Amino acid sequence: MPSAPSLALGSGRVSPKFAEMVPPITSVPESILNPDRVVPTFAAAAPMPTMLVSPRIALTATMQLHAYALLDRARSLTLADLGPLEAKAEAGDPEAETTLALAYHAGTLLKRDDAEALVLLRRAANRGVVAAEEAMGIFCQSGFGMPPNKTQAVFWYTKAAQQGSSDAATNLALMYATGDGIQKDSAKAATWFRSAAEAGDANAQLNLSALYHRGEELPQDDTQAVLWLTKAADQGLVPAILELARWDLRPEHGGNVDAAIGWFERAADLGDAAAQVELGDIFVDQKLGRLDYSQALNWYRKAADQNDPGGQFGLGARYLFGQGVPQNMEEARRWLTPAANRGHPNAQFLLATMFEKGEGGSVDAASAAKYYEAAANYGMAEAQYRLGLLLASDRSNGNSLVSAYRWLVLAQDVLKQSVTATTVQELRNLLTPAQLAQAENEIAEWRTAHFPRQPNR
Repeated sequence: MPSAPSLALGSGRVSPKFAEMVPPITSVPESILNPDRVVPTFAAAAPMPTMLVSPRIALTATMQLHAYALLDRARSLTLADLGPLEAKAEAGDPEAETTLALAYHAGTLLKRDDAEALVLLRRAANRGVVAAEEAMGIFCQSGFGMPPNKTQAVFWYTKAAQQGSSDAATNLALMYATGDGIQKDSAKAATWFRSAAEAGDANAQLNLSALYHRGEELPQDDTQAVLWLTKAADQGLVPAILELARWDLRPEHGGNVDAAIGWFERAADLGDAAAQVELGDIFVDQKLGRLDYSQALNWYRKAADQNDPGGQFGLGARYLFGQGVPQNMEEARRWLTPAANRGHPNAQFLLATMFEKGEGGSVDAASAAKYYEAAANYGMAEAQYRLGLLLASDRSNGNSLVSAYRWLVLAQDVLKQSVTATTVQELRNLLTPAQLAQAENEIAEWRTAHFPRQPNR
């Protein structure tokens, strides 16, 4: 989300009657009470599949490539193991060379030395050791012990993939799919994703399902997309589980709420905060017919305990409205504040209304304006409207009036024009021609910068 411009509140001091001059808040927008849970990842249009899973390549001191049994062995080495392993490597044992190389890379019992690891890996890879070929691909792609060399990465990944390595095939497919230092080639990406997917690689299955869904070098086929997505989810791959849950929840796919809950619960039980939040959202949405505030609170709290802003917002909103818990404005503020400070627009809006009305603490118009502005810059029309009214109440501050006019006009893009028309016309009459020109210019600039966030007009 783009950063919010500073508020036009003059010196920052607020007139004593600032809050009194603003019309009372009679209700909270329906969009805040029932936020749209369905995040259109799998089904959204995009230049490139959004489900592509990044190559499992570490950019830190330890290489996290769990497919390598030899890496696990390298990490578990003891001092007693090191001498015999080095002797075998010196004698030319390729498996020992690979294990010792990975120990050098991971810094296991040895000083980290990617240059020495590369020498050992190259020696083993030239003898056709698959794990060494895989590791060579990673070293070349990431630039471990050498400058990055994508062409060599493709060479080594291809050799390993041709010997049946699904990890190498997946990484190779990702390079072709994203054009990572090589010519992008969707056909080759699809071929290698299929190879790895059929060998049982869950990440490849997830990516193959995306290609089927989008019809990229494969016939568009949602039946095949869901088939491969399910295979990945059945292996416990959380991104696949979430996609399946969202797929089941969408009305155009049958709106199978119970199936979606089952998948979300599986991901939530694996500790995924996003799934925990989405479960909470399902259980507070009356339209889905599974209203259960007790369950919602349980899942929101689990996510909030992981410092997830969605979970914090869910808890704060329940305390604010007294849903499943006694209404408690102090608790509402306590949970909404961190969510708002981490960029959750609905939390920003609710917290702003609390500051404006003095709920859970004293009236604080400046804080209300700050949080309204953050939500307004996200494109929330209700926040733009409330912010415009706040700023318009200080009729003696020309800068405030310019900003008020800007936000109220932007709010008109979504809200009924009659809601803001009177105030907008009043402000036009108060602004000088130069101020009006400034406001119109700011409106045009805002729309240009934020148009992707705006609803269809």
